[in-house]
Amino acid sequence: MSFRELLETSQSIAISNRLLPDEQAIWNKYCREFSKRFNTSLTEVHKLSPEFVLTELFSDYLADWDVEDKLEDIFDMIGSLKDPGYDAAKEKAIRDELKKLEEDERLRLEENRPVHDSLVVKKFGDKPKEEKVELPKSGGINSELIRRLQNDDNEY
Repeated sequence: MSFRELLETSQSIAISNRLLPDEQAIWNKYCREFSKRFNTSLTEVHKLSPEFVLTELFSDYLADWDVEDKLEDIFDMIGSLKDPGYDAAKEKAIRDELKKLEEDERLRLEENRPVHDSLVVKKFGDKPKEEKVELPKSGGINSELIRRLQNDDNEY
């Protein structure tokens, strides 16, 4: 194999490993990273335990994290470890919706409003809201109007 063929083959393998990495390519990437970060010979890194190499790298990545600032990221990492189908965007949307609901509930309590308008306690002497009922234009009986009028009479 000529030197030119060696260069082209090496570049092709490197591109292939970058686009569609297999386990060996990923392991080699972490070994190179460990070698750079901890100033260790690459041949020595390949002799080390994979668990040790990866644990040290991940510990080094997380060392600078402010836990309180990155709490959501940490929960996302834990969620993806527990469930491979975990969707961080979906969980964030759920958390945002819960925050909005909590804020709405806080405002409702501050304003002393009921949970639903049907739960408003009517005081004696309050006049009900007059609904404008459109009367029929031609002959016939408006049973809806009769039903409403009967209900209004029964409330008092």
